[in-house]
Amino acid sequence: MNVNEVLHFVDDLVFKQTGKHLNDVQKAIVEGTWQRKTYDEIGKKSNVTKNHVGDVGYKLWQLLSEQLDEEINKHNFRSTIDGLQLKSSPIIIQSNNKGNNNHNFNFGSQTIGQPNYSYQNVGKNITSQLPKYDLTLAPKIIYFYNRETELETLSNWIFDRDTRLTSVLGLSGIGKTTLVKRFIDQQLQQLTTIIWRSLKFPKSLNLLLGNLLSACDREAKESTDDRLK
Repeated sequence: MNVNEVLHFVDDLVFKQTGKHLNDVQKAIVEGTWQRKTYDEIGKKSNVTKNHVGDVGYKLWQLLSEQLDEEINKHNFRSTIDGLQLKSSPIIIQSNNKGNNNHNFNFGSQTIGQPNYSYQNVGKNITSQLPKYDLTLAPKIIYFYNRETELETLSNWIFDRDTRLTSVLGLSGIGKTTLVKRFIDQQLQQLTTIIWRSLKFPKSLNLLLGNLLSACDREAKESTDDRLK
């Protein structure tokens, strides 16, 4: 982001909260802080005192903290905005037979509760077979950024189009894991088997297959071919 983009972004947040656009001092604070200038330097350029810049800046950071649901101050303002820029990168949802979909990040977040993974929560539309949930390694999602379009895409491909393989791709840190976990939390009643595994430190194929079969309470055959079947 350049300084003009940052000013526009902050102005939108302030207008959403107060119904007013940034005034000249607030603009100077945003621009000066982005350029790593001191309050004294910002004050001299704006013909106001350092203390006045500090007072206006404090109120501005408080307002931005409320809007972004993160603690914002002069020292972390630039790094926080840079982080939001990273989160705005598109996530690519790719299936083995349906092509690609790219969706852009929507700023804003919501706090969500944690689901109860007990069998009592499973809906009547599930088969009589007891569901197999192994989410021991799955992360807990506290904040979810509004990727509702991506959630709808996953639901459509998996449930309506019966897509056998779906990949969620994108830059590190933009919310791929959070998106998948949120989808699982929403669709527990539609799924009979959920196994969460990480391949960051992968096992051999044979051990992985045995582990997956064990999670499903299925007997692990001797040969890899039999296990794959």
